[in-house]
Amino acid sequence: MNVTPEADVDRAWSRYGRAIRSRLDIGIAAAVAVIGQLDVWASGQTGANLVGSRPVVSACYLVTAVALAWRRSAPLAVAYVVLAVAGLQALVLGASEGQGVLLPALVAMYSVGAYAELPRSLVPLALLPVALATRELRNPDNTDLSNVLDALAWDMTLVGAWLLGAYLRTRRLYVAELRERAARAERSREERARAAVADERARIARELHDAVAHGVTVMVVQAEAAEEVLSADPERARAPLRTIQSTGREALIELRRLLGILREEDAIAERAPRPGLANLDALVATMRQAGLVVDVNVEGEPVRLPVGLDLSAYRIVQEALTNALKHAGPAHATVAVSYGDGMLGLEVSDDGAGPSQPNGSGHGLASMRERVALYGGELESGPRPGRGYRVRARLPLSR
Repeated sequence: MNVTPEADVDRAWSRYGRAIRSRLDIGIAAAVAVIGQLDVWASGQTGANLVGSRPVVSACYLVTAVALAWRRSAPLAVAYVVLAVAGLQALVLGASEGQGVLLPALVAMYSVGAYAELPRSLVPLALLPVALATRELRNPDNTDLSNVLDALAWDMTLVGAWLLGAYLRTRRLYVAELRERAARAERSREERARAAVADERARIARELHDAVAHGVTVMVVQAEAAEEVLSADPERARAPLRTIQSTGREALIELRRLLGILREEDAIAERAPRPGLANLDALVATMRQAGLVVDVNVEGEPVRLPVGLDLSAYRIVQEALTNALKHAGPAHATVAVSYGDGMLGLEVSDDGAGPSQPNGSGHGLASMRERVALYGGELESGPRPGRGYRVRARLPLSR
């Protein structure tokens, strides 16, 4: 199996992220442990209220703090350890008060909500009232209603921590789902684009196949004609021989392009008349009947084009006018064809609303790009200043 560099980078970043999160959890556990020990051994300064043997309370605080180092990888187990140790401490020694009790419980309940699956995270939440009731019953400071209400207010922060963790987990999963949908949509778009390019290449290949077949047929016919007159009138044989040479060179060029497209598989030729720029008037008439107003301007002296190039030029204009008809709405389009400096220039512009995809990712433009690239030309497409859309192509007449 081939491994792409992108996959290696993703795995490296994943390992780096896990290492950072692991160190962060260890740091949280260490900070909670320090705060808990200060509650035990410097309670006069921290204001903590300890009940029972200080070494035993210190050990309980240390166990609950150390357990937090696994709060992401085993959030349920950490919550059970924290609740069990706190409950046993309250039953055996009495309920102490301070950050050494509260902080491990807050971090554990948040971690359960944030990193455990929702159905399973409800179990520690259900056990929480039992642990809290045990603790408050064993709290010597709960001598009146005011003390009980104060204790309940602090206890509710544990429920709030669980709710915060559950909310952030839900949001994290939602964002991940959105990213996955976007990635699937991008993959689907790329697959459709690749399929469109493959279809267009097959179509171009079929058309070039016809062009080559036509050239070979002309060569055979001219060769037969030359053979008939060669012995009787050698001068008359020169014209068909020159036609054979010219047609053969064009057929060879088109054959090379055809083989360049079909490196892996052959295409089945479809016999159909080959349009060219000579059919531009008929194309414009069709577009006018469909509702698109089209004007045609030709600059320079028209020259005889190779069959494949002539066909591609026609298809480029056809695709551009089709896009204008589909996307521009009520509009006026102009087709400009120019000959000069060894280049064939094509420009189709309109003054309509423009396509719905301004970045030019449609299949029609993909077809134009393939045809222009085949002949080593240049293609520009995009919105016109103010209003409308323009497609401009330049194709070399010799290459």
